[in-house]
Amino acid sequence: MHGRRRELIREPTVDEKAQAKQRVEKYCALNTQVMELRARKEHSEDALAATKRLLELNTELHTVWNYRREIFAHLEAWRVTEKKKAMLEQELEFLLEIIMKNIKSYWMWNHRTWVLCQLPSPSWDRELKLVAKLLAIDARNFHGWDYRRFVVSKIREASVDPAAVDRSEFLFTTEQINRDCANHSAWHNRSKLLPAILEELTEEKRQEVIGKEVDLILNAIYTDPDDQNAWLYHEWLLDVQTGADAKCALLRNKVAAIREFLELEEDSKRPLIELVDAFIAMDDLKSGQVSDSEKKECFYVLNKLKDIDSYHIGKYADTESTLQRRWTEQP
Repeated sequence: MHGRRRELIREPTVDEKAQAKQRVEKYCALNTQVMELRARKEHSEDALAATKRLLELNTELHTVWNYRREIFAHLEAWRVTEKKKAMLEQELEFLLEIIMKNIKSYWMWNHRTWVLCQLPSPSWDRELKLVAKLLAIDARNFHGWDYRRFVVSKIREASVDPAAVDRSEFLFTTEQINRDCANHSAWHNRSKLLPAILEELTEEKRQEVIGKEVDLILNAIYTDPDDQNAWLYHEWLLDVQTGADAKCALLRNKVAAIREFLELEEDSKRPLIELVDAFIAMDDLKSGQVSDSEKKECFYVLNKLKDIDSYHIGKYADTESTLQRRWTEQP
């Protein structure tokens, strides 16, 4: 998981090697058995039990997950509503065991989604609590975030107030970002939710919300200026703004914040790069937005970047040359 050191690998003992060999032999035999059952189109309780034993050993066998669904569809009990529901609830319990073994299994999450969609009245609130617990363990796990988006979409469909669901989920992303500003999945989820929230607001309220987003971004930047997530979210927030004036105003705030930060960390590479990008973006949006003194500041920053990041000196020189031609040719 993220933020956890890999344990040191030691040479296994003779007994451990023997036990490992036995496990491999057992696994290979079971895998062969299941594949033979599938080839014979065996759709029985015994076949279902065999797939369960195999998946407990290896969650990444997508063919076996598919076969398991085929077996369910052919069982006689599947045609009886109450029995089908009981089987699906048991499957959710089985999947909970699998989650504990391998939280990052694509096929397991896919299968859990399938199981829930087969239930007549699945408990989406239960699923939301489950994924909240998983993200508490590993807050950046994108499998968990993908699954959470799926669950929230189902809750939203059934809600009499979908906007309230969006606001609640938006608050959850705030909590996650405050906990770890490098949580890319939380920033991404936030970008999916904000447009719908902004649509409901007046222009005054809209700008108030965007102002709070800027504050959140700046807090993340001050916490870790080299982390890309907050910077990327600011670029996305810029795209959400309508009109050149609104975008320029947002870029002005960014420039002011970077200048303030550079008073504390004058050689911080990412903020220096973002400062140059902000000047270029303003100039692209509206001619005359960048003053002569700011142009000089931009060239000064580019020369500074050449010194502190010599590996990319060619890139900075190319940017400098492009800006010199642009700003020299301007009337």
